[in-house]
Amino acid sequence: MFRVLTFAVLLASALAAKKYNGYKVLRVTPKNDQELGKLFSLKDTVKDYVDFWKSPTTVDRPVDMLISPLHQDLVVGQINRRNLEFEVTVQDLQKDIDGERVEAVPGFSYTDYNTLDTINNWMDDLALSYPNLVEVVDVGSSYEGRTIRALKISGGTGGKPVVWYEGGIHAREWISPATIIYMTKLLVEGYVANDLDARDILDNLDVYMLPVYNVDGYEFTWTDDRMWRKTRKPLPLSSCYGVDPNRNWDYEWVASSIKCSETYPGPNAFSEIEVSSVTDHIQKLNNERGVLAFIDFHAYGEMWMTPCGYTETLPPDYAEQIDVATRSVSALQSVYDGETVYHTNLGPIATVIYEAHGSSVDWTYGELGIVHSYAVELRNTRSFIISSAYIEKSGRETYEALKVTSLHVIP
Repeated sequence: MFRVLTFAVLLASALAAKKYNGYKVLRVTPKNDQELGKLFSLKDTVKDYVDFWKSPTTVDRPVDMLISPLHQDLVVGQINRRNLEFEVTVQDLQKDIDGERVEAVPGFSYTDYNTLDTINNWMDDLALSYPNLVEVVDVGSSYEGRTIRALKISGGTGGKPVVWYEGGIHAREWISPATIIYMTKLLVEGYVANDLDARDILDNLDVYMLPVYNVDGYEFTWTDDRMWRKTRKPLPLSSCYGVDPNRNWDYEWVASSIKCSETYPGPNAFSEIEVSSVTDHIQKLNNERGVLAFIDFHAYGEMWMTPCGYTETLPPDYAEQIDVATRSVSALQSVYDGETVYHTNLGPIATVIYEAHGSSVDWTYGELGIVHSYAVELRNTRSFIISSAYIEKSGRETYEALKVTSLHVIP
């Protein structure tokens, strides 16, 4: 009865949520420095009318712009004025959203997107099913009072070195929590079935899986706005809400006065309770047992990125980082015979995607010294909206990469 009622409430919320009928995504890929300069100029001109899913960075890196029907003529006019070529990668965002869940049914599914309540129930059920292997850990709380929860998965005795894998720091990136959840299934079932890799990992490491970091934002994507990215705390002296939780970590943090920006870093580092809660927990584990690997899973773009985000200067551990990243990506791509293209997007965050200050990976590497800190952009290459039909593929291929990283760091 509870599950049916919850489904009915969610259905009613979905009907009242913001709609994206007629919203298009335009892509411009700069072929040279001149075109890149024009794109920077374009961004300054249209920034109040466009959600830049991917901003201008370097030559040959696509720039993706979500544009409402009201402003499409204006933006296309500005693009044409600069003699830039564009393609429409999303014709109608609402149609993609409506078709995102292939078989949307009440209750939990490993191959569907799940609500926060459903994910929490799954975590409890998994711990009950495997009491000697899985434990639910309350990491902290959110601005709206929700609990941020992780799973600790460990074979034998506890107290081993830690690897930390998290998803859902940006609310709209639904494939991230779904992939974490599917990889958890593979790891647990593999251990029970005596898979050698799963046994090696869990007998030597405590694996922490945090499916939904930004719990308030994730809930909001189900009830009000599918494309919401940030946290949900009201901002003083502003009509806007939320901070980008992946710009709020206290390492090379940089202030900004643009509160309505999707990448607003907050009034100060660690201003967001979600960020301070998670970092406190990671730091405590690092002090007690050592955290040997950290991966923050995002979408979209198929990228496997190393430190640093705040500078293009390579860190001293880059050779080891890129070696493990390259082997992880090779394992990932072998599952579906090169269906994904991570190998073209390997390297430091600042050079692969854009310069980003105050990010998770820079803090775990720069502050805690976790050499194997990575940021991963999962499937696909065109949109945040990814059909649930790809959840299993994303989970299976990414699990192979996760094994490479985990096995490498075993002492």
